[in-house]
Amino acid sequence: MDVIKSVLNSEIDRINHQEGRDGKPRINAEFFVNHPWLCLAMLVGYIAVGIVMYVSPYMGLGWFMGFTAFLIFMSAMLLLEIKPVYRYEDIGVLDLRVCYNGEWYFSRELSADAVQQILSSGSVSARIKHRIESIVSHKGFVDFYDVYDLARLEQQQLPDPTGTAQLAH
Repeated sequence: MDVIKSVLNSEIDRINHQEGRDGKPRINAEFFVNHPWLCLAMLVGYIAVGIVMYVSPYMGLGWFMGFTAFLIFMSAMLLLEIKPVYRYEDIGVLDLRVCYNGEWYFSRELSADAVQQILSSGSVSARIKHRIESIVSHKGFVDFYDVYDLARLEQQQLPDPTGTAQLAH
């Protein structure tokens, strides 16, 4: 399990570094580049609403300024992009982190180097190696959860050397 955890952690670190996943918010201007006509239409709509708000007797400059501030704030929030950091501890966890990170461990495949490290390790059981080879032959790749689940099941099936029952965690 330690070898598999080490390989998965190094693979996760590689992906985080390669994709710039640091959990920090950044402005993503792709929307403006990909949809210039929609941006122009939104600007025309803003100007039309602003004119109506400014000239109406029950709204005035204060409402117009509030509307503009709200629109700028919402635009900035919608342009923020956060690339969450992948972590080993998140694999197989179904809680609020899934809303933020997604279930990345099901869709991200291990690199051929990582699979080879696991298959060539003497610490990994033959059963896990055979199962990984079987998954690769059927799916064409193995994802993080496949390897994590195999290692977890292997760990659970090991006999307890102390002869005592363990509590589930």
